[in-house]
Amino acid sequence: MSARHALVVLGLSAAALAGCGSGFTTVEPRVLAPHELTLRYENEFQVHSPDGLVATGVRYRGLSEYVACVPDAERHALAAETAGDTSVGLTVAGIALGVGGMGGLAGLAYQRDPDLMWGLLLGGIGVEVIGLVMTAVGRATRIDAHGHAVDAVNYYNDAVGSRGGRCGPRGTEMPQPQYVDPPAAPAAPAPIYPVPVQPDVPMLPPALPEPEGTTPPQPADLPPERIILDDP
Repeated sequence: MSARHALVVLGLSAAALAGCGSGFTTVEPRVLAPHELTLRYENEFQVHSPDGLVATGVRYRGLSEYVACVPDAERHALAAETAGDTSVGLTVAGIALGVGGMGGLAGLAYQRDPDLMWGLLLGGIGVEVIGLVMTAVGRATRIDAHGHAVDAVNYYNDAVGSRGGRCGPRGTEMPQPQYVDPPAAPAAPAPIYPVPVQPDVPMLPPALPEPEGTTPPQPADLPPERIILDDP
């Protein structure tokens, strides 16, 4: 391996250690129960309740206390906090080793002494590799922390949060159901009684139809040139 190749390896390792990304949540839920938890992302995962921020990744401090009344949720929340702490420690140590490994470039100043030069360069590359491995393990542990946090939120919402309850000092606090009296049935319509027939009042005979071709009676004041025709 030449000195140029060693320099390229050190540079790529440093770039891999320094890589990062960013992102933001653009849509937020509008309909929530009073103590339901939601996840957002603003360059880091955040757990929110309608009252405000509960915990942030990658450590998720405070999540286990918020969901303590649900055993499965508390178990995953504690696992998320532990994995988050481990991830931060491994990442910081890996970056520190990666930066320290750049000191191997000092070997280029001893080109007149090949043994010393290669010793410094190879030592720097070895430290860089260890830093990369620790950073990769820290990244995997960070993903585990996010997964446990999501599980904790889901367990809590299923058991308490989505039902309007919360974890209080004495355990689960659920809202008291409010009973509403059903609406009264509509009143039955009043009966319709037949109209009594008066026997002493004679009934009028039905009107007979006029024979066809008969001109209907004309008003007296109708002009002689106009007549009223039968209905068609």
